[in-house]
Amino acid sequence: MVTTARGFPRFLPTLTEVVQVPAQPVEPPEDLAAKEAERREAFAQRVRQQLREALDLRMQDAVADAMLEQVDVIGDRLRRQMEDMVRESLETVAERLRAEIDVMVRDAVELVLADEDPQTVLDPDARAPEEPSS
Repeated sequence: MVTTARGFPRFLPTLTEVVQVPAQPVEPPEDLAAKEAERREAFAQRVRQQLREALDLRMQDAVADAMLEQVDVIGDRLRRQMEDMVRESLETVAERLRAEIDVMVRDAVELVLADEDPQTVLDPDARAPEEPSS
């Protein structure tokens, strides 16, 4: 550094010179109300999601229980109806069999009473020997 007679340095900045400072991006001030609203909305969304999952599970359980109750009711009703149908069918078949047996017994009794040879009643295929015709 070279000094003059007065003792001042030769390249001393003066007050008339403009010093350039690198510009930093200006950040807007934080909006605390917006951040709080955003935080509350995120919390509400998490709570809604958890509630939705819990309600879905409860709803599935309730629907499954209701369906099982209905299946049990329908099963009991079908069982009773099937029992009634089987009972009616068996009664109808029994009546028909009784009627057929009555007819068969009546026919057999009439046949026995009408036939004089008791051997043909016991063995219908056995016929009395034919008398020789002369």
